[in-house]
Amino acid sequence: MTAPVIPKSKKSITLEKEIEVKIRKIQARLIEKTDKSWSMSMVLNMLVTGGLLYTKKMSRSDWQKIRNTIEQKTVSFDDSLITDFVKKIGES
Repeated sequence: MTAPVIPKSKKSITLEKEIEVKIRKIQARLIEKTDKSWSMSMVLNMLVTGGLLYTKKMSRSDWQKIRNTIEQKTVSFDDSLITDFVKKIGES
């Protein structure tokens, strides 16, 4: 007897324009550096996975920044935020 086939479901999300622009820049850099195709979903999955792994290294003030961002429903990125994030990951 054959197991029933469960159709895959597609999920969609809506990104804030500012976040989408940053993700597309990361995607472009990956394509340029590796000379391979990188889908938007692959880049997002990598960022989410990195974020989940990074949570063990986050301080209380880092969590507070995230909480404030969620409560205020605003996201603002600058180069220092991304640079600090990369430096923290590199320290481990």
